[in-house]
Amino acid sequence: MPFRDQWRDVKCLYDDGIPIDTTSNETAKLFDAALTQYTGWYNDKQLDGVESTISRLLSSDPTCITSRILATGIDLLGTATPSSSHHSKTLESLGNITSSNKYIQLHSQALLQWSLGQFAKATDTWEQILVLYPFDMMSIKFVSDTYFYVGNRDMLRDSIARILPIWETSTDRPLKSYLYGMYAFGLGETNMIERAEKEARFGLELNPHDGWATHALAHALEYAGETSQGIQFLKETNQNWQHSDIIKPHIDWHWALYEIEQGNKEIAENILTNHLLNRNTDMGMLDFVDVASLIYRLKLAGQKSSTIYSSTQLKKFLNDHLHDHTLIFNDLHIYFILDDYVDQENRMDFLRTLKECYDTSDSDNSQVYRQVGQYIFKAMDQFQEKNYSQVVELLYPIRNKIYQIGGSNAQRDLFYLLLIHSAVHSSNNQHQQLAKQLINERCLMRNKTKSKMMENYANTILND
Repeated sequence: MPFRDQWRDVKCLYDDGIPIDTTSNETAKLFDAALTQYTGWYNDKQLDGVESTISRLLSSDPTCITSRILATGIDLLGTATPSSSHHSKTLESLGNITSSNKYIQLHSQALLQWSLGQFAKATDTWEQILVLYPFDMMSIKFVSDTYFYVGNRDMLRDSIARILPIWETSTDRPLKSYLYGMYAFGLGETNMIERAEKEARFGLELNPHDGWATHALAHALEYAGETSQGIQFLKETNQNWQHSDIIKPHIDWHWALYEIEQGNKEIAENILTNHLLNRNTDMGMLDFVDVASLIYRLKLAGQKSSTIYSSTQLKKFLNDHLHDHTLIFNDLHIYFILDDYVDQENRMDFLRTLKECYDTSDSDNSQVYRQVGQYIFKAMDQFQEKNYSQVVELLYPIRNKIYQIGGSNAQRDLFYLLLIHSAVHSSNNQHQQLAKQLINERCLMRNKTKSKMMENYANTILND
């Protein structure tokens, strides 16, 4: 069955290694339903989606701390609330916890650490939970999402590798199939492409509707340079991953990346307009990041369409989140398109609050800003002014540290494309020689596949 409709009661959750602190079977089942949707990247229509499920969950037993932990964690890790309110909001959500339950103590500690921007400490705490409770999917999801946000590629892979064999000793354990797609994603991010494809395909054998396994396979095919195969795969399985509505736009984004690599800029723009922008649902942070990234990629590819800049939903999202400063990754994506959507006053206000937030904090995010982020912001400013040689001088020295901003290899590839584009168009002959080598490097990483996009860059150098 692709989507579950039988939910676990208190005893079943305990038997499956999740010590929920309630005697209410209704609460237990709602907890399981919310956790399942969060894990599977979909909104269950019978339950009216994740948000409605969580609302009912919190009302069913207001004393259940495990429920509040799940709700608070999903909200925090959505990264769409201002960082300034994280700690106070988390304290308010969790209340004055004095439980002697080790499970609850550790989960509360991890969320408080996350709310303070201490992401590495939070991941260490969740890993402690998984030593004691290896079947706790809530910890597995929270820690995996955080490794993604901080660019810890090895632990995206190894955190799942630690517990997957333990899960495999149990039969018929709910949610087990999702671990294969999660493991595949980590393998792909650490360039273990063949194994990533194998694990993702196995996850899809177990559940063809697993949006994350679909997503992991899309990554693997991109990293292998198999863009035609990737497009064919997404076409053939389209009806399956449509149901994973939370991650569906992101899978569409991957489809657009394939098309750009093949030189099909108009198709990519059509995906951007019709599948990412013109939707009847509210835009989340993941949706925004995809939209901003795709707009900027199309700019690099020479595709500029005025229809993109008429999105009132995108303008509203930007205005609502200009000063969140939750993750440097999000801020960089806001900056990609900021000049297209806000006036000079708001732009300067964004930069002022950005600097204030990261200069006055000792959070993990602030360290990344100082070591890497500030140079990327400067490079984007120089690119806007067409000072391509300055872009190269800013980006090239930090290129092997950019992973620290978080996201996937596919998402961070945009910064390497910015470097290649700038080196190609730089008036400095040494930069153009560097561009040839960077193109070679990128193609060899993708099984010697020279995409249409890389061919265009190479031809630009030859014709100069």
